[in-house]
Amino acid sequence: MNTPAEDEDYWDASGLRSLFENLPADPVALRPDVNDLVRLHRLVRTRPCVTVVEFGIGCSTIALAHAMDQNEQTHGEELRTRLARNSQLFQVFSVDANQRWIDHTASRLPTHLAARVHLSHSTVSATTFGGRLCHTYDTLPNVVPDFIYLDGPDPADVTGAVNGLDFSAPERTVMAADILLMEPTLLPGTVIVVDGRENNVRFLTRNLQRPISLSVEGDASIIEFVEPRLGRVDVIGVDGRGRPGQS
Repeated sequence: MNTPAEDEDYWDASGLRSLFENLPADPVALRPDVNDLVRLHRLVRTRPCVTVVEFGIGCSTIALAHAMDQNEQTHGEELRTRLARNSQLFQVFSVDANQRWIDHTASRLPTHLAARVHLSHSTVSATTFGGRLCHTYDTLPNVVPDFIYLDGPDPADVTGAVNGLDFSAPERTVMAADILLMEPTLLPGTVIVVDGRENNVRFLTRNLQRPISLSVEGDASIIEFVEPRLGRVDVIGVDGRGRPGQS
């Protein structure tokens, strides 16, 4: 785990400090969480990742778009050649149930990053997975990400009930199951970062079917699919980059 001083150094060196200091003043949102944003940015940059799906939006959307922009500048020519079947390189797809936050984030996106960010609204419904209570977004971005950030929805945005159980009870934790639906077509090496939501992390790790690793940094859980790549020729995505545990 990095120290606060190391995070501050990265915050400066990566350009994140300058990026956020030059945004318009924001009386609505919380101040950027340096440690969280540095973690996301560093993970996306060091792998490097090429397609992000984000559940919940905000400052993280801007930081992830900045990391994608830097990845394209550094690796664009090579990866566009190698990942010939990936039609969504260096893009961020963010889904949220709160239109107000979508509009707010859209209004703050720097011009040079806006074209690579795709914001979408979706309702969230209570449902079941294997007979167990959870919730899913009703419409997901139709992409195959190699990086997923799970920081939504707010339980207040979950609609409906299952046998009388809903997510209005303040003591009931969020229980997003979208990643379980996506799992079969995710690629080896895909990384999932969950912000807090420890009960949800336990639910996911118990129900994911493929080999994974799990680590914890601060209040974030990091899940990674650790499997051999999908063949000798890498034309799809993250599976061919020599990650630990891959052949």
